[in-house]
Amino acid sequence: MVRALSIAWKDFRHTYRNFAALAMMIAAPLVLSTALGAAFGGGTGFAIQQVKTVLVNQDTAASAGSESVGAIIGSTLASPGLKNLIALQTGASPEAARADVDQAKAGVAVLVPAGLSQALFAAPGGGNPGTSGAGGGSASAITVYQDPSLTVGPGIVADVVRSVVQNLNGARAAAVTAAQLAQSNGIADPATVSGLATKAAQTYTQAAQSSPPVISSDRAPSAATGPAHSGPNVASQVLIGMMIFFMFFGAAQPARSILDEHRRGTLARLFTTPTSRGVILGGKYISVFVVVLVQSVVLLLAGRFFFGAHWGAMGPVIALTLCGALVAASLALLAISLAKTPSQAGAFSASIFVFLGLLGGNFIGSTNVGGTFATVRRVTPNGWLLEGWNNTLYGGSWHGILLPVAAVLAFTVVFFALATLLFRRRYA
Repeated sequence: MVRALSIAWKDFRHTYRNFAALAMMIAAPLVLSTALGAAFGGGTGFAIQQVKTVLVNQDTAASAGSESVGAIIGSTLASPGLKNLIALQTGASPEAARADVDQAKAGVAVLVPAGLSQALFAAPGGGNPGTSGAGGGSASAITVYQDPSLTVGPGIVADVVRSVVQNLNGARAAAVTAAQLAQSNGIADPATVSGLATKAAQTYTQAAQSSPPVISSDRAPSAATGPAHSGPNVASQVLIGMMIFFMFFGAAQPARSILDEHRRGTLARLFTTPTSRGVILGGKYISVFVVVLVQSVVLLLAGRFFFGAHWGAMGPVIALTLCGALVAASLALLAISLAKTPSQAGAFSASIFVFLGLLGGNFIGSTNVGGTFATVRRVTPNGWLLEGWNNTLYGGSWHGILLPVAAVLAFTVVFFALATLLFRRRYA
């Protein structure tokens, strides 16, 4: 054991005297994480640029004392909850609003046509809702005219407008239903029917706005007990992906020393000593593991102090860090064992690491993914590591990382067994 540790210490010192290796192992992931974090915002989610929206309201109220559909849409778009997403301004005409979008002065234009309130609340022939048929008035469309180069901002505006229209259509459906029920119960007075319909529409709208029966709640996974956990910022999510990706390259540096020593003849001389080949390979593996472990700790500390990252509970963080170093060391030794020269090792290992990085999702950090990609990334050790880190970053406990840790350890055993077999055959 002492001889293995001596070999590991020698390779460890050699690796950390290589400034080019240090730049790739530590500086590169920090620089990339800083750049991507700055590009997408430094908060707990990706920042969305405020979209300039022009509202052209040509609609008038259907009756005295009521609010027009266009006014309701305008007040909703200008609500305080949307001020960081939508910058609303009033347009003079549909043509001018379209011109603003075409000239990139605005991102989206909402065009509310004249007579929309009457079309929504008036029945065919101009009667009150439900007094002559349930189909309602003639169709009238709101136009959302957007810059084709934008996607997220106009989509938000369109969803807000669609939500308002659905609410108003629901109010009309309630009015029609109330009118029909009144008529079926023998109430024939048009004024009474109209009053009941209007009251039903108003009650529906007020109930939908003040106390919706169904709401959605988004929250991060967390332990059963303990304080609330805020979501990670973008830079820390990106740093996790970059850290795992560059751990592979960091492990390849000391692992490549086997081929370097073989080429110089020092490995053959080492084999002539009383030290067994198993002890020599064990020392090499320990050096690779320690190099990657130190690299991970440095990056995690840098993320904590430079990016303000909160990695989660200490126990799961330590477990994932150790598992990452173990699997990176095993994979690096396996990749090196397949090459015959240091130049081949560099090209071969880089191709393997980049392929696994793309397949496992290292370039999107610990962001939640779904669908086919969520299944595909599980065929890689880095995909399992990202899954475990994602759970920990959002306040998860040991229960959330048990499966990722078990999967990563299984990859570690398989990679190390294959690497040991190949090296024993080569240096038998």
